[in-house]
Amino acid sequence: MLRLLAFFVAVIFFTRFLATLPIIGAIFRIPFLGFWFTAILLSAIFAKLGSDAVDYRARRNLEKSLGAVDTPHHKGKLGALLLAQGRARRAIPLFEEAAVGDPTSLEWRHKLGMARLQAKDDPAAALAAFDSVLEEDVDYGFGSAMLLSAEAAKEAGFPDHALDRVQRFEREHGPTPLSALLRAELLKAAGDRAGANAALDEIPRLAKHAPKNAQSQSWSLRIRALMLRLLP
Repeated sequence: MLRLLAFFVAVIFFTRFLATLPIIGAIFRIPFLGFWFTAILLSAIFAKLGSDAVDYRARRNLEKSLGAVDTPHHKGKLGALLLAQGRARRAIPLFEEAAVGDPTSLEWRHKLGMARLQAKDDPAAALAAFDSVLEEDVDYGFGSAMLLSAEAAKEAGFPDHALDRVQRFEREHGPTPLSALLRAELLKAAGDRAGANAALDEIPRLAKHAPKNAQSQSWSLRIRALMLRLLP
């Protein structure tokens, strides 16, 4: 009962606040309708905060359970969890330990390269990690190791090496939004603006046909592509 009362007090308070805002304030000044709009908005916010809190607790519990067992597998799994949360720098030492502890695992070396790329920690070391994977399986991750190694090579200052890998990836697996963007960046850096623009023109079509789980990344790539086209 107290929670319900507190919620209605919050709705009244925020309705009055929102009514003072320019442009959108007119909606919240409408009797009854403004109150319900605010109630819906606050309900959505509280639901999101509650869901985030539950997810955070679940992640913390999982981190504790994985960190409690000192094996390469559990260190790698904990590193993968941190990497998925965007905490790439914290994941790096865990992947390093997992890779040393289980030298037969390509997964930990591959994820070590990914973490170094995301953290912008050491692109040359990221390239070395991907190369060690490619030496054993050139098609690892359906070509993802090849494409990520191209990005690492670009960041490490080896554009010719990077372009060669992008082109090899596209020959064997077909172009993707990321491969087209990398190709455009490398061609533009080499002075081939026409080739770069042609590669950029491919991105919307490729993004349209990208798997659903890659759609969010495709939008970020489109923004990068737009910036690349606008910059001199």
